[in-house]
Amino acid sequence: MTRRSQDELVDEGITVPEGYMDTREYIKKNTILGLLTVRDLLYASVLGIMGGFISSLVPFSLIIKAIYPFWGGSQLMSGHHMIWMSIAYGTTKKKSSLLITALLKGVIEFLLGDRLGAFIILMNIFEGLSLMVGFIIIEQLGEYKTNFGWSIAGGIGNVTQAPIFWWIAGRFGILHWSLAAIAFTFAFLSGCFITGFLGRQITISIKRSMGEIP
Repeated sequence: MTRRSQDELVDEGITVPEGYMDTREYIKKNTILGLLTVRDLLYASVLGIMGGFISSLVPFSLIIKAIYPFWGGSQLMSGHHMIWMSIAYGTTKKKSSLLITALLKGVIEFLLGDRLGAFIILMNIFEGLSLMVGFIIIEQLGEYKTNFGWSIAGGIGNVTQAPIFWWIAGRFGILHWSLAAIAFTFAFLSGCFITGFLGRQITISIKRSMGEIP
């Protein structure tokens, strides 16, 4: 038995409660969800949940701290926080899925006890918006299908979070400006390689395994 829309129920003389809206109608009327298919939502959800768990539970920065123990060194690995968003964008070709991934990732990190509390949700959404701006820029430049374009988009998306985390940690005015410059440079490079370049390679592998590209 298939679900019937509100109009179909009314046509059959069935009383529909005021404000009633079935799932399909809700998705169509929602500005963001209306742009996504069920598969898009599935991709975004899986990537957001995976990203939340891995970002919270896997201490990638420890590898860098063993080599570069100074403040800001962990930014060299910070791009892994956003790679899930770039994969969501690449697999669905829709920027709205990127925001769904960012939101779910932030919620998972919050539930796992991130030190920033509920603010981590806002940070993920902010990072998602920054990455979206990066992809909009490369689309305008016609570099959407190149490693260079994705790298620039990833760099733009990731570098914006570095000043905010330095401000939250109270490092401005305490540490020398050169350390901040190095940290922001590391964040941009990490975004270029991990979020952008590596994100595109994983996206290509996923599409190839699904038979979407040869």
